Amino acid sequence: MKILKKIGIVLLVLIVLISVTSLFFPTTTSVEKSTTIEAPVQTVFNNVNSMANWQKWGGPWHEEGMDYNEVIQRIEGPVFGVGSKLIYDQGKGDGSVAIIESDESKKLKTLISFADGGSANGVWLFEQRGSTTKVTWTIQVQLGYNPLKRIIGNLVMENHVGPLFEIGLNNLKNISED
Repeated sequence: MKILKKIGIVLLVLIVLISVTSLFFPTTTSVEKSTTIEAPVQTVFNNVNSMANWQKWGGPWHEEGMDYNEVIQRIEGPVFGVGSKLIYDQGKGDGSVAIIESDESKKLKTLISFADGGSANGVWLFEQRGSTTKVTWTIQVQLGYNPLKRIIGNLVMENHVGPLFEIGLNNLKNISED
């Protein structure tokens, strides 16, 4: 019986420690990456403003060893702009990326829905700079008040999503500059 009591106390202390620690982490986390592309803003914008075009540069699926064509399930809605939607399955169930706002050659917003019911907001900013275009890609995730989700989300977001964004932006750069 003493061993059960010790295990119970250790579990209680662990739960309290995680709960208190999570109070120091924000309920929202984000990642932002930028690149400069040697192409007109309209060319770059068009490559992002259509979910069908995301297939050309890899969209958010650039993990090493992942076959992009096996991830895509279907594309719905209009070819360009608001309502263009990509449905995918990464082995954990269906998710989607949909364009929810499109401001011609300036800004684009996406809603990313995950298989677990969570979601994230994506924002793309496009800035013409002479013969180049500066592109900034941001994702913001609401982590809520779940202590483990807050801790893990804040610790892994930049390390996991950041490199994927860099690869995606590099692919977008290569496609746009061709």
